Amino acid sequence: MKKAWILSFIRIPLLFVMLVTSLLLFKLFKIEFSFPFLPDLSTVFFTVVNIICLFLLYRFLKNEGRSIKGLIDFQREFWKKDILYGFLWVFVLYVPFVIAVMGTMFIMFGSEFINYFELVFAGNSEKYFSRPLWLMWFAAITSLLFPFLNAPVEELMYRGYAQPLFIKKYKKIWVGIFIPAIGFALQHVMLAASMQGAIVYAVAFFVWGVGSGIIYYKQKRLFPLIVSHFIVNIAFSVFPIMFLILDIT
Repeated sequence: MKKAWILSFIRIPLLFVMLVTSLLLFKLFKIEFSFPFLPDLSTVFFTVVNIICLFLLYRFLKNEGRSIKGLIDFQREFWKKDILYGFLWVFVLYVPFVIAVMGTMFIMFGSEFINYFELVFAGNSEKYFSRPLWLMWFAAITSLLFPFLNAPVEELMYRGYAQPLFIKKYKKIWVGIFIPAIGFALQHVMLAASMQGAIVYAVAFFVWGVGSGIIYYKQKRLFPLIVSHFIVNIAFSVFPIMFLILDIT
């Protein structure tokens, strides 16, 4: 159980350590930054943390006589069906996700919430263009690798490893689904561009985490969720590339 708690929440302090380390380096090299929101560089933070977490998960599973490959449970005869399910789960999860975003913004800003989308999701976008070009290139290149590592690592940690252990321990399905979903949601605060965005992300990704947990509990197949997670991550990986292109042009 201790391992399940660790994997559910360790990414949050690790991401914070990465943030503080980056800000210290920025200060050393006199690069402008806006604490604590650096969404254009978040894929760099997440990639480093993903590598650490993948190693930690590997060690946990090895000590238990299991493997990452076994946890993914990829079956060649079902790969086409799994990919189709992945696309289906994107749609199924995206609907409540959007509802959560809209609902949270409505509670925060009232009926005029649509006018606050830039504040919530972009923050002070002018600061992105003050980054050195080499830093944006580094973020862009890292972001291309981001979906390939982030999607399987997060699904393995939250749904594949932690969720079944919580359900077994507490004998309640909703508890086993909710606990990893909380950790999954809180880590996504690091993707936000503003304090308001952090709140919206926390709520929306909690809803996504609960939905993914229900799907995994019902389907007992992790690979389709990895596919859907990969598709969604592609959108986030485009973020640094978009600012790089805008900066160049």
